[in-house]
Amino acid sequence: MPTLKTAKQLAVSPNKELVSMLLSQKLPLLKRAAKQIRRQRIEVLDQALAEALDFVMTKPRFWEAQNELILAIAATECTSLLPYLEELVHGNYSVTVLYRSLALAIVYLQNKDKKELSYVYSILESGNQNLFAGTLLGLNQREVVLNHEEVQDFYTAAKCEVYLEKFRQVISPIQVLVSMAYLFEDKD
Repeated sequence: MPTLKTAKQLAVSPNKELVSMLLSQKLPLLKRAAKQIRRQRIEVLDQALAEALDFVMTKPRFWEAQNELILAIAATECTSLLPYLEELVHGNYSVTVLYRSLALAIVYLQNKDKKELSYVYSILESGNQNLFAGTLLGLNQREVVLNHEEVQDFYTAAKCEVYLEKFRQVISPIQVLVSMAYLFEDKD
């Protein structure tokens, strides 16, 4: 976990109440704070978000709070937490939606300043439907324009049987690609 300003130091900021809620270790307060931070895109709370996420990741039943915190980290552009998210994605989670949220956050943050597809390409063969779909959702949220070759690469991978097995049960990579069609570069 990165060491920025400590969460205690942040507690004197204008967002004192939110920091306090994040550090409370109480599920309802954590979720409420994460939702508010995400919706209002309140920045500079990287360390408090990291500490809260670090706590809830030890509690498998807190998956909704885990998910909210991950999405809040992405929405508030906490690029300093990118290595931490990349570390978390290698965990073993029974609630598989966390893979999708982690991948979305990683790709969203990686593409903040420039187009960066290396992570997306690195998981094409992973067989993890939520991870692949999450990376594509991250590109979609960031509105990254894909060229013809990139679309072909992602489409070819998305047609693999492993990604079509639970087509109607979870968000599949191919569904995300279809929803991203407006981001494909025109090929005259």
